[in-house]
Amino acid sequence: MIKLKKQPREYNPAKDLLDEELIARAVWECLKDNDPDGVIEIIEAHLSAKNKSQLAKDCDISRNTLYHVFKNKNPTLNTLAKLVHATS
Repeated sequence: MIKLKKQPREYNPAKDLLDEELIARAVWECLKDNDPDGVIEIIEAHLSAKNKSQLAKDCDISRNTLYHVFKNKNPTLNTLAKLVHATS
């Protein structure tokens, strides 16, 4: 059995998902690669790291609407802009 001198560090991806610069770079790369599904996935992951109740309140939409926005995987640009604006 191999003994490690250092213990593995805990990794919490939520911290990265809340990093707006990282999210912006990832979205930009998806747009350059003509990958709209990737853009939706990235924004959905970013929003999932946020408090959904507060986000829905800030966007002036119901939580139910917030959940259904990404269920179809085809939110309107207006809806995306509203959600991103509320998180900034």
